[in-house]
Amino acid sequence: MTHNSSIKERWNNMFFGWKTVIAGAIIACWGYGSWYYGMGALLLPLTSEFGWTRTQLSIAFSMRSVQGGLEGPFGGMAIDKYGERKITIISTIIACCGLIAVLFVKTLWQFIIVWGFVVSLGFNLGLYDTVNSAVAKWFHRDRSRAIGIVTIGGGLGAPVIVPIMTWIIENYSWRTALIFIVISTALIALPLAYFWMKDNPPEYYGMLPDGDKPTNGDEGDEDSVVTLDYGYDFTPKEAMKTRSFWMVLIAFMLNGGTLAMVTMHQMAYHQSLGIDALAAAGILGMMATISLGGRFLTATFGSKFTERQYIMFGYLLRTLGLVVFIYARSIPMIMVFALLFGVGYGITIPAQTSLRANYFGRKAYATITGYITFFIAITNVAYPTFAAWIYDTTGSYIQAFWIVAALQGLAIVFMYFGRKPDPPISAIETPQVI
Repeated sequence: MTHNSSIKERWNNMFFGWKTVIAGAIIACWGYGSWYYGMGALLLPLTSEFGWTRTQLSIAFSMRSVQGGLEGPFGGMAIDKYGERKITIISTIIACCGLIAVLFVKTLWQFIIVWGFVVSLGFNLGLYDTVNSAVAKWFHRDRSRAIGIVTIGGGLGAPVIVPIMTWIIENYSWRTALIFIVISTALIALPLAYFWMKDNPPEYYGMLPDGDKPTNGDEGDEDSVVTLDYGYDFTPKEAMKTRSFWMVLIAFMLNGGTLAMVTMHQMAYHQSLGIDALAAAGILGMMATISLGGRFLTATFGSKFTERQYIMFGYLLRTLGLVVFIYARSIPMIMVFALLFGVGYGITIPAQTSLRANYFGRKAYATITGYITFFIAITNVAYPTFAAWIYDTTGSYIQAFWIVAALQGLAIVFMYFGRKPDPPISAIETPQVI
């Protein structure tokens, strides 16, 4: 009884931002596991029932990137205007309705529209964008650690949710698996968003980022107060006028499509080298699991390094991983690729999210993120499509992989020059006074 009371007391006294982190990690786990990683579990059942080719389904699944890019700027503005909690609840309902509609599709174009745009709108906006935005706005000093924890939740989606979906598909059907995802997503995301997410930053509720407490600067002087500066909040227009915005955007673009290319073509490439299909599939799952290590690094070390340093290191590991990927001809070497690329991927996810808030502020975080997402979507579609075209033209992936590896390395250079911008000269800084 005493132990339970102690846990309840700790929970009640916990800074609300950390409750949002816990809720966000669970939402991200379910969203990523069912929608992003879970697509692989649906591939064979859909091709078997409808006769669609894997190429056709790959195009349908890749529409999530197109949708994310088109929705990004508008979704970001909606989040900043109406709040993370409202948008999460609305988007969860959209995602669930879209999944229900998938149960009744008969043609490929119906599947592309429903899955690629309706379902993706719900998951992209409500179970990813809003979670990151909420956490970014409630933290400043501990932002890297908080976002790192949320991304760990997203990474756990592969080893936690995908096996459940696979078991249901094998023992029942893919439709039963989707019904399970609809019910579980609604039961998990809706109450978590309602109770442990807010529509405004902490100052609106009389709190401060990181759970900071207002204190007097000098106990002997009633008028003396501590000034807490959480950085300048850029408007989207001001952000786009900075050199840093474009350096960061180009770096994120060059990096963005490498994961999409690897996840789409890794199995086919390794099977062309004579590696067993099950082993090739296991490598992809292992890479996703290994990425948790990179996320743990960011969550553990937090603000000991800058986001820019984390990102450059992550990009370096991803570049080295791609080079090993090209040369690897044995399982041990392929595991080295999975280790390098997986850890690099894991490091960059929370660091990129945190950097946007650290560089451009919290007020228009979602809107600025939306504009960046629009451009990242270009390489998310271009890289895997380019690799497929090179293979169809030459019969080999190697040329495409080398070009993408070079572009991934070039991202390090742009990130090096993407330093934190100074507030515009015309801005009158008014640090928050407590």
